[in-house]
Amino acid sequence: QWNGTAFAAIQAIPTHGAFDWEYFSLNNNHYLAVANFNSGSNSDIVSVIYQWTGTAFAPVQAIPTHGACDWEFFSIN
Repeated sequence: QWNGTAFAAIQAIPTHGAFDWEYFSLNNNHYLAVANFNSGSNSDIVSVIYQWTGTAFAPVQAIPTHGACDWEFFSIN
C-alpha cells in the first residue's frame, strides 16, 4: 500500500519458489495468481489464485502444477 512516500507491506502471501505473479480483474473482482515452481526438489506443486476481499487477498483456487513459470490472463469474446 502506498503511504505517501513509499510502498508498505499489507500482507505476506506464502509461495514455493514462485516464478511469476499475475494480476487480473473479472466482473469487478480483483485476483492475483502465483505460479509456484517447486518446493525443495519437488516440482509437482500447487499454484494458487487469490481474490481481493477488500482488505486482503484470500485463496480461492488451488491448481496442481508442475514447475509453473508463468501465468497469463486472457478472455474469450
